[in-house]
Amino acid sequence: MDIKIGLLVKNRLTLQDVVTASKKLKKGGGEVVPKNRGLKELSKESREMLESYQHLFYLLQTNPKYLAKLLFTMPQNNCTKFMESVVLTIYNYGTNSREECLLLRLFENALREEVQRKVDKVQDISTGSPTVIKIVVSYYRGTQGNQNSLKSLLGPLIEQVMGDSDLNMNIHPLEVYKAWISRTEMETGEPSKLPYDVTPEQALKHKEVTDEIENTIKKLVKIIKSFQEKIIGTVDQMPYGIRYMAMCLRKNLKEKFPDSSEEEILKAVGNLLYYRYMNPVITAPDSFEVIDLAAGSNMNNVQRRNLGSIAKILQHAASFKIFDSDARYLASLNSFIKTAYIKFMEFFDAASTITDIDEHFNMDEFSDVTMLNKPMIFISPSEISNTHQLLLDHQKQVTESDDDPMNEVLAALGPVPEDEAMLGDKSTEFGLVLTNKWELNMSDESNIQALFSKTKYLIVDLLKIQRGETFTAILHSPANTQQKELYKAIHSRRLAAENEKTSEEEKNSKMALFDPNDTTIEKLKEHILKNLQILEQHKLVTPTEDYQEILTSIAKDICNQRKYRQRRKQDLKKIGETVERMNKKKKYYSEAVTYYQEYVKACVSNLSKGSKSKKGDRRKTAKILRTEAVREGRPGGDRQSSCEFLQSGDNRILDD
Repeated sequence: MDIKIGLLVKNRLTLQDVVTASKKLKKGGGEVVPKNRGLKELSKESREMLESYQHLFYLLQTNPKYLAKLLFTMPQNNCTKFMESVVLTIYNYGTNSREECLLLRLFENALREEVQRKVDKVQDISTGSPTVIKIVVSYYRGTQGNQNSLKSLLGPLIEQVMGDSDLNMNIHPLEVYKAWISRTEMETGEPSKLPYDVTPEQALKHKEVTDEIENTIKKLVKIIKSFQEKIIGTVDQMPYGIRYMAMCLRKNLKEKFPDSSEEEILKAVGNLLYYRYMNPVITAPDSFEVIDLAAGSNMNNVQRRNLGSIAKILQHAASFKIFDSDARYLASLNSFIKTAYIKFMEFFDAASTITDIDEHFNMDEFSDVTMLNKPMIFISPSEISNTHQLLLDHQKQVTESDDDPMNEVLAALGPVPEDEAMLGDKSTEFGLVLTNKWELNMSDESNIQALFSKTKYLIVDLLKIQRGETFTAILHSPANTQQKELYKAIHSRRLAAENEKTSEEEKNSKMALFDPNDTTIEKLKEHILKNLQILEQHKLVTPTEDYQEILTSIAKDICNQRKYRQRRKQDLKKIGETVERMNKKKKYYSEAVTYYQEYVKACVSNLSKGSKSKKGDRRKTAKILRTEAVREGRPGGDRQSSCEFLQSGDNRILDD
């Protein structure tokens, strides 16, 4: 409809464009070049290419495996730049729950690829520089919502440390020694007899230096405890995404290094959660906007050193790094580090244990179908062409088989357009609406699954009444009179309950498990055998194995009844929300159709009115001019001369 309206408006303006162009040609004598709109041009070629790119980027956005493989197939010197620009653009930087969920899926797949390809031992996470982890941390520290999370978590404590002007947590022996000498000289007014340039060992021989370091360490431990308690106590306030990535990292490391200890893996998780995510915020809070500084003011060196000392000890505690003989003046911190390390391990374990992503975002395969508006990304033609070229260059590595959907989309696109006119201005971003080339079609699969569930329901009814050595034997052995009467009573009760249903849709639903035609146990067995034959054709059951597949499924259902009830409640809630969204979508499209119809009618009406009003205005003007000419007694007071005057006026207007 939008395209039709666009064509209508475009054709409506054609006459005006011709007049304007003719004037320019008369004045300048040059050729008028129409403005190129690239993919937005209202032509068949541009439209087909636009639709193909809409399919391509929808496939990339909703199937993270392609971008995850591409990131580690392309040259690694371009990987980070491509990730930060194009990839985050495809997901609109996770600005809504749908795109954040899909972006997390990409991070999850990319992290798995990196661990499988690049990580040779668990310690590589801490000692190396994993690309995906850097991007994840940068993203979750940079977005506004996550900055607010860090600000509420660490901001008050950091501001408290910065606001204490008397606080000086300098624990380096040489600096403490020099500060002590300077203070003594100021108090006595005489130069000190002690040497100014000494080694750390010589400085520590003075009791005044060691006492001051010990007092500073006590203050430092007290402040560090408050930081750790705040971090550990607010695990639920951490962004879901960073916790989910910690869980994915933990899972991937366990899969690749099954012999590694849980402690070793949790240390790697801690490297992500504390060292990479939180530690830089403590050492440089002004760089991450977690504190409010007055205009023109900056952090001083003492404040930076204080925060640096806090972050250093916290990192030692998170990684269980004990101070050795090279820093024996800090040995008193080792007992605190051991205690804090245990707490950190519990925190890393809790932080990396979280609900599944689909449950958190309430996303499923029907979510896109129920959206009122199709997803849109803002991307430049240059980013489109670069992504297209990268996929063509690494198509075999990115796709899994010859019938992969990506191959079909790339085949429809063909090579990257060399003509710039096809893409338009490459530096200007525009809104690209994403569409699914393969609309959701679940009729066949859902019918088979419904048949499988219904058959299980019928088998349970049969097994309640008749027993036997094998299921096949029960199906082919006759029932006695008592069993027939029992089934007849059960069927009558269910039939009465079915008749109480008020909705015809409920009675005739394809998913209904009760069949009123199974009036006898013999008909029930015939129904079961008929269903089993269909399921056998779809390779869901095997008669030679006594239909063990469906019997095993029934056994699992019995064992997981409680879980199924809970899941059913969640599914009912999601279905209710889906129905509500579908109703809103239906209302939205109905209003849109009405609006477009009224708009087209108004356009047609205005066109007809415009042509009539021009004729009426000309007659009215001629009458006025004729009346004035007669009144003033000048020539031309007749109708013919007035029309000639108007005609000459029209010509002058066109010439101008």
